Amino acid sequence: MTQTLSRTVFKNTLLLFTLILFTACGSPPKYSDSIAIDETVPEVTATSIQSNTLLVKQQYQTAIDFYQQALAQSTSEEQTQYIQLRLAASFAHTDQLHQSRQILARIDAASLSPAQQQLLLLANANIAIAERKADEVLQLLNTNFAVNTDASLLAEYHLLRALALSMQGNPLDSAQERVYFENYIQDIGLVHANQKKIWALLANLSIRSLQQLMTAPAPDILSGWMELVKIAKAYQLNPIDLKIQISRWQQNYPDHPIQQAMLENLMLRKQEDVAVPDHIALLLPLSGNFSKASDAIRDGFIAAYYSQSTERKQSIKVYDTADTTKSFADIYQQAVNDGAQFIIGPLRKQSIQQLLEYDILPVPTMALNYIGLDAPPPSNLYMFGLSPEEEARQVAQRTWLDGYIRAAAIYPSGPWGERVFNAFKTQWEAIGGQVVGQQTYNSTKRDFSQPIRSMLEINSSRQRFRKLTTVLHRKIKFTARRRQDVDFIFLAAYPRQARQIRPQIKFYHAADIPVYSTSHVFTGNLNQERDRDMDGMIFGDMPWVLTESTSHHGLRAEIESLISDAGNRLQRLYALGIDAFNIIPAINTLSNYSYERFDGETGSLSLDEYRRIKRQLTWVTFRSGRPSLINNN
Repeated sequence: MTQTLSRTVFKNTLLLFTLILFTACGSPPKYSDSIAIDETVPEVTATSIQSNTLLVKQQYQTAIDFYQQALAQSTSEEQTQYIQLRLAASFAHTDQLHQSRQILARIDAASLSPAQQQLLLLANANIAIAERKADEVLQLLNTNFAVNTDASLLAEYHLLRALALSMQGNPLDSAQERVYFENYIQDIGLVHANQKKIWALLANLSIRSLQQLMTAPAPDILSGWMELVKIAKAYQLNPIDLKIQISRWQQNYPDHPIQQAMLENLMLRKQEDVAVPDHIALLLPLSGNFSKASDAIRDGFIAAYYSQSTERKQSIKVYDTADTTKSFADIYQQAVNDGAQFIIGPLRKQSIQQLLEYDILPVPTMALNYIGLDAPPPSNLYMFGLSPEEEARQVAQRTWLDGYIRAAAIYPSGPWGERVFNAFKTQWEAIGGQVVGQQTYNSTKRDFSQPIRSMLEINSSRQRFRKLTTVLHRKIKFTARRRQDVDFIFLAAYPRQARQIRPQIKFYHAADIPVYSTSHVFTGNLNQERDRDMDGMIFGDMPWVLTESTSHHGLRAEIESLISDAGNRLQRLYALGIDAFNIIPAINTLSNYSYERFDGETGSLSLDEYRRIKRQLTWVTFRSGRPSLINNN
């Protein structure tokens, strides 16, 4: 799943689970996937609060109204404090945090019973999670609740911890908390939603990571999930062996709580669903301005074709879409007429735009670029590419998960820089971040001190100094100061500029401000001497470039032995070509199961609702001039 993180969506997801009214009689809590409140709840009275369970899903204002009405009818101090604590948790997720704090400020924490103290912890944790303060949530909930605690409280406790750990980029521990969470819920729909979330969290880990991190033997529940996800990844394109491995898994984990429906979905996958078509067309502009990029994509595609383990080989026909004697529409139709069962391409956005004129494409077609869409694309059209804008959006998502709020940005003047910055800014503000400063630079220059000073407001510090000197008429000891409202810097740059901008940022008193960027700051080839100046910079890139290739180390070595130094600069496009071929048999699976991932050379791949293939980047930081994996990838 691609996960464009929205604060509103995040809050909605959280309260789908956490606004729960607890029953005094101790009956098991029930949950519902429905949005509406349980209509069987009788008229609210002070006594009915203790004897009825209110199911609240997403209708937060209605929940607040309920608690406020109950508060007005409360007949005891104990009931009042209970309702106030639940009301504070409710307000936290409706952009009314001030109301939550006002309620808690009126409560004498010292007078609360142990059970009410737990409710107070949960109320504060709900406020912290709404503010994206994952560390604070985990500090508040750093010890287990009492064994005899109401099941609903325990469910909320583990869910809040799961959400906080996910915010910190810790999918494994988040999945473990969701395993605990499931012990305290009964509704089948909610169990199913939780298990899909466990799967999605673990699917973000590579096969190697799943193997290395699996420490507890069978029948440990989390290990069972990890083993099953690992099997699904390893045999994703081999349904026959997948069924065999799942049967063995069931023998090792006979009492695992996974719903039978999820296992059946895995077992029902058929060989024809993952079959590579017999006839594939590759449509690329092999002449003209895009020829070098197209050559790299083609070579990666053909290399992947020849590296297949199966003896059955498909026919591949390559078409030059830069042929000026034919229109793209004619070339596309020719490929269809020639018997193509799957088409890869085109690359140019103008050509992709022409495909949007179809209602249904005659054969599945995977364009190798992205274009903006105002509506769902034609049936059979997929998009896959290396979009700098998409990488910028992932920087926004990553920094948000890392706990930052205020960003400054520096980017090159011109169309590329504007597109990358606007993509970052739009995503960053959509999820609740602030851009407190932005500055362009001339990418042809070597001295970037002026735009850096402007971004950090060093110039303002110097102006204040000059004014003060003029007023006092004497020399004053001066140290330039930078602005203090920046949590991190987003840098859009290529290697030459990044190698100079990073040390200049340090020079201007900002060495402690984290710098994030896209893959464009790294050439893809190790050069410790030159890249040492970028030490500390964080960026996302693909496994192929970071030598963490998922399964084709031999293929990588073969390609590197054939390409020149100039070709090395295009290696990300080789990886795109490899994935364009390898993902063909996984398209149906990705389309049918939104939580599925395909471990590719360009990243962990998933399909969004517009059939765009999304890449999850691997995050690294420069250490001694080498990209080094960040632990919480």
